[in-house]
Amino acid sequence: MGTRRDFLHTAGVGALGLMMPSIPDFKLKYHTKLDIGYTYITWGYGTDDLEPAMKGMSELGFNAFETFGRVIEDYEKKEGGIGTLIEKYQLPLKSAFCMANVLDKRVIKEEGDKLVKWAKLCKKYGGDVMEFSASMNRKKVDNYQYAEYKSTIINAFNEYAKRVTDEGITFAFHQHTDTPIELPDEVYSLMNNVDTKYVRFGPDIGQLKKGGGDPVQVLKDFISITEHIHLKDFDGGEYYLGYAPLGMGKVKIKEVLDVLENSDYKGMVMAELDYSKKMPRTPKEAAEISKKYLADFGYSFKS
Repeated sequence: MGTRRDFLHTAGVGALGLMMPSIPDFKLKYHTKLDIGYTYITWGYGTDDLEPAMKGMSELGFNAFETFGRVIEDYEKKEGGIGTLIEKYQLPLKSAFCMANVLDKRVIKEEGDKLVKWAKLCKKYGGDVMEFSASMNRKKVDNYQYAEYKSTIINAFNEYAKRVTDEGITFAFHQHTDTPIELPDEVYSLMNNVDTKYVRFGPDIGQLKKGGGDPVQVLKDFISITEHIHLKDFDGGEYYLGYAPLGMGKVKIKEVLDVLENSDYKGMVMAELDYSKKMPRTPKEAAEISKKYLADFGYSFKS
């Protein structure tokens, strides 16, 4: 698997007013040192989805964006690459989401070359983080057991991370649903055995919840090596692959923010919500719900 999983009526945000998550009275305690960006996948997973996503994210005032490494590469076929969109919408690139095989040692060199190419492109357009996830659907690997591949996985991570770091890009591990490192014990095993000089942590909060973990506790345990984060809610419903706009799911978002605010975390927070064919509102409306939730805590946006 080289990308994320395969891809009603829309309703106005005004009509959804009663569904907006309520914010507790203690919201104003935050110093709000964190900058909030957004990943483009609420609009879709393809190259053609990037411009409408950047338009929407820019209009909502997010501080930066994340897209896929392969999308940045695809845009190189066009004059100016994604630089034309960055200039047009005045929206900086923060990070590139990238995947590679960690189970087959025969392809490590080739996969590493691909990651280096994406790292160079990310840096070219001002980004400084590679949000990395292992590729391959674990359900398609016969009798997959993490323990059987542990050594190969760890070696692959260390190799990839060193090569990407050498390009001046932070390599942050993003655990992902249905991939070789998804479950809580797998996340702990990996992060406790890789070389954290190079392999940093970039958790997806919603996917930690979906995978059966405690997002707050995992973040606390690895906060000292956390460099990037996908802030996503999870409700297990029929929309957005089971995820939800911030404040509308089961994740303890405030406690996640508490951990970040009360630590030395210096990265950006990337709000995120997955695209799915069946969505009850437009991508921009969904992103606006998450923006409002965070703005009510005191976080600032460009508009």
